[in-house]
Amino acid sequence: MTQKKETCEVCKKPATSLTKCKSCGRNYCAKCQSPSTSQHFCKECVAMEGVISKQ
Repeated sequence: MTQKKETCEVCKKPATSLTKCKSCGRNYCAKCQSPSTSQHFCKECVAMEGVISKQ
């Protein structure tokens, strides 16, 4: 059985699983997850100021 691959909207590479960014709404792969937060933000949104939730 083959696993369906989707395309990461940040790096544009195929991925087996994607997560939706809480800021921009794009679907990103594990490599595009921001390492500086455990929340669901892509690395591009975290690079911008004021994006990380204060929760």
